[in-house]
Amino acid sequence: MDNRAKKELIKEKFSAGANIYDKFRASIIPNLDDLYCVLVELAQSEKNSPKILDLGAGTGLLTKYLLGKYPDAQFQLIDLSEEMLNIARDRFKDFENFEYISADYVKQPFNDSFDIVVSSLSIHHLKHTEKQLLNQKIFKHLNSGGIFINADQITGPCPFSEETYQKNWFNKIDESELDDEYKEPAIERMKFDNPATLDENLKWLKEAGFEDIDVYYKYYNFVVLFGRKK
Repeated sequence: MDNRAKKELIKEKFSAGANIYDKFRASIIPNLDDLYCVLVELAQSEKNSPKILDLGAGTGLLTKYLLGKYPDAQFQLIDLSEEMLNIARDRFKDFENFEYISADYVKQPFNDSFDIVVSSLSIHHLKHTEKQLLNQKIFKHLNSGGIFINADQITGPCPFSEETYQKNWFNKIDESELDDEYKEPAIERMKFDNPATLDENLKWLKEAGFEDIDVYYKYYNFVVLFGRKK
């Protein structure tokens, strides 16, 4: 399957589940609240109204956390799925400080510079070459002192680690209260995952020019990565 066809299928799968995405997200991603809370804690800015870009924003779940910290921020949300963004539009309908773009954020030109760029459980779908190019693109469009925080999935550095990651993940899903009719679509979407190792992710951030690079959270295959443009 070529890359364009894969992205169309990803868009289709996530659009089809847009109306139930929020309800079952915490059952699919272990410790989801911890993942988001660590990201938001790291999202520091000296500005009261920073410009924040959310890549793969979906229904705005992560943005909701950031809005609580920065109610006067200028938010730009980009996602492949118009259906997902429509839910975000409804979520933030009482706020005027939002812009929504339905597009492939790898190809979509960024029309501004930002103080904070975030992404959650999205970039791991990309080809590795796209991940590297995206890091460079983000770095270019960050203001001086701006930061990039990515809460995402990684693959294990060795077969044993990867097997351990996957066993833990599927055990957590099995232990959840999800009915089979909701588990199966979630597991089906996992087929489109293409995570890189932690070392690869950190290396690509460094190559793009980021400094103060670190991993501030790790639970098996879920991490929060950080980089700053000095």
